[in-house]
Amino acid sequence: MSETGQDVWYSWNDASTEHAAEHDGHEEHGGAGGTGLVFDETLRDGLQAPHVRNPTPEQKLGFLEHMVRSGIRCADLGFPGSDPAAAEECTALARHIATAGLDLVPGFAGRTHPADIGAICEMGQRAGIGVEAYAFIGVSPIRQYVEDWDPGLIERAIRTAAAECARGGAEFVLVLEDTVRCTPQVLAGVYDVAVETGVRRLTLCDTVGAAVPRGTAALIRWTRRYFAERGHTVDLEWHGHNDRGLALVNSLVALSLGCARVHGTVLGVGERAGNASLDQIIVNHRLNDGHPYDLRALRGYVEHAAPLLGVEIPRNYPGMGRDVFKTSAGVHASAILKAHRKGDEALKDGVYAGVPARLLGREQEVLVDAASGASSVKYWLTTHGYPAEDSDVVKRVLELAKTRRTPLTDEEIGRVIATGH
Repeated sequence: MSETGQDVWYSWNDASTEHAAEHDGHEEHGGAGGTGLVFDETLRDGLQAPHVRNPTPEQKLGFLEHMVRSGIRCADLGFPGSDPAAAEECTALARHIATAGLDLVPGFAGRTHPADIGAICEMGQRAGIGVEAYAFIGVSPIRQYVEDWDPGLIERAIRTAAAECARGGAEFVLVLEDTVRCTPQVLAGVYDVAVETGVRRLTLCDTVGAAVPRGTAALIRWTRRYFAERGHTVDLEWHGHNDRGLALVNSLVALSLGCARVHGTVLGVGERAGNASLDQIIVNHRLNDGHPYDLRALRGYVEHAAPLLGVEIPRNYPGMGRDVFKTSAGVHASAILKAHRKGDEALKDGVYAGVPARLLGREQEVLVDAASGASSVKYWLTTHGYPAEDSDVVKRVLELAKTRRTPLTDEEIGRVIATGH
């Protein structure tokens, strides 16, 4: 109960056994699981942060090319109903997809309001391409209280949006903001309207990043069961934010439970703590379920997008960071050296790494610093074409390393070899 006296606080994280325990045949398994697709929200939801730069229209065309090369097949490309300039930009993006023959399904966001839906439909017609209308409305009790809405208003808005999409020729995707904090009672009424209006695509949202994995699973299972009991087929999507640092794991849970799409942004950019990280979802989806994403192309996408968005790739960022395949620890270096000598690249790539560097066009790097042992130097010598068993060289390199606060450069090691000091 809130200070207002209204019971506005609900969370599927605390869902009862009745709502959470029954399974629907889609069990979690290791990693991502499932055959769902990643839906790229970088150019819409990802731009809703004060520290993120909005790329120019021309730069956004490059984003589309990188998406396709990476294996991304669907994306949210903007909010055409927000103003005329946005409508023009969205039209240009959709037109480029059509004229260039890109294998990318364009989606566009809008409220469940006739003006927003009309803008999406008109834009698709002008661009000459089929578009998806991601029409959103808040459904949680707290949103209803703040907005002075009621379930009847929400249900009428959904009927109106579905009818407008049907008239304008856009595919209707119903997006339920703050689903994670919406009661089963309200959702039941919304889902009944979805059945009545023939909704086939439904996005469940963790809008404020409040979900934990068990809450994500409980909501998805209950939703799937609700529609199944009414004989209505609907593809579920998951849209997660990272306020509690759980957006990635929640997205993987959603994939494992059969969601057709999960949403994410490059480097997890977005308002507050950001969205689910699209690139981390893809890496896990590729490694655990064999989805044919091109991780080298994905790395190129991230490295292309980061400066245009005005963000840096953290040095320790999974998969993409500068330092994530580097080590100087003696035990690690020893194992990598032994694997290297066995001539097995996959073995060398995996003995001390959970992500194979070669899939990203990278390799394991062993540094020589004050914490290093002889194996680190021997690995460097071996991979640079020098005899690794020259104990004098190994000793001199380690002596130099102990005097430094940062790893030795290749040039410094080479100078020790050449000059003896």
